[in-house]
Amino acid sequence: MRICPKCRESIGDNLKECPFCKYHFTEEENEKFKAEKEELEKGEAREFEIHVAKRAKMRVLFVILMISSVIVPFVLGGMLASFMHNFDVFKYMAVAGIVLGIAVLITAILNGAFRCPYCETVLYRNYGRYCSHCGKKLY
Repeated sequence: MRICPKCRESIGDNLKECPFCKYHFTEEENEKFKAEKEELEKGEAREFEIHVAKRAKMRVLFVILMISSVIVPFVLGGMLASFMHNFDVFKYMAVAGIVLGIAVLITAILNGAFRCPYCETVLYRNYGRYCSHCGKKLY
């Protein structure tokens, strides 16, 4: 949509004359409008590409954080249990790791890390390079 310079009404992109005030657009105005529209579309496309890249980085970060938040307590619990000769320490650390991993997973879901940037569908199965709902490439 573009705006008529005379009456300030919104009109169609391809009209050569305003239907409200009968203002006739010149070729210069038409070319200028087309160039502005193309520049705006390019800017929106760049912004969306940046959004997709940020979503992919966030997804990778949360996956690494979730895996490490589960593995580190297991390893530390195993080491402490072997030094202290007490198996209860390992059980407590294992439970702490599982709880921490679930907390990271919930945080990632709430932040939208596991959502498709195109259709905003939660990516919970058939997770890969493409969205299972809309089929577009995720990263």
